[in-house]
Amino acid sequence: MRAILIAFALLLAAVGGYALKEFAAARGSAEAPPTASSSIDQQISQYLKDHPDEVMAALKLAQANAEKQKEADAQLAVAEKQDQIFNNPADPVIGNVNGDVTVVEFFDYRCPYCKRVSDALMALVKDDPNVKVVYKEFPILGPDSLVAAKIALAAHRQGKYEQVHTAFMAHKGSFEQADLLDLAASAGADPAKLAVDMQDPAIQGLLQANDSLAAALGITGTPGFLFGKKLIPGAVSLDDMKKLVDEARAQPG
Repeated sequence: MRAILIAFALLLAAVGGYALKEFAAARGSAEAPPTASSSIDQQISQYLKDHPDEVMAALKLAQANAEKQKEADAQLAVAEKQDQIFNNPADPVIGNVNGDVTVVEFFDYRCPYCKRVSDALMALVKDDPNVKVVYKEFPILGPDSLVAAKIALAAHRQGKYEQVHTAFMAHKGSFEQADLLDLAASAGADPAKLAVDMQDPAIQGLLQANDSLAAALGITGTPGFLFGKKLIPGAVSLDDMKKLVDEARAQPG
């Protein structure tokens, strides 16, 4: 019975404790005759009150196990999809294309954390001539983000990706298409050609492929990084980037 109570307690904690309220509402008034389910509810509720430390320890263990499983799943995805992740010829790349360490970033131009790490990533490439950076456009923050990603990938066809990418990352104004095309033009791209190329189904296909890769890797927000084969969610400082590159460089294979 104790194991059952712990299992029920974990389930109730996971859903915010609303299950007991729903059970009570479904049964009606407190004057209704007790049932087997109400007896179990009372035991669960009492167990939660009497053993909070044990329940919290079990929750932490369950969370740790879930994180380990998530990391294992991500590593399996990296192993199975290496070419798509690191060597897709459609992906924009900066730095040394033959570098001994590859950094992959999933990002959104409207993400403030992505903007925050953009300069650090550029500095990393400048400071370390053996780093390759692969950009994975991952526009998850709405239609304006999607427009920006399509324009940037269209600029890649003109050899202007890095310039447009830098301009978009620094941009704090409107993300309307006309304004972004003007901004891209100021970065040296042909806006008329961008307006045509951004509608190419191949660009939409690349974005969908990035979505699928992110899902396989368990990346749900931006930025999301791979330093070598190590998945790092969230923003990373330049110093930490350098440490992660050193770690990746030290890994065999």
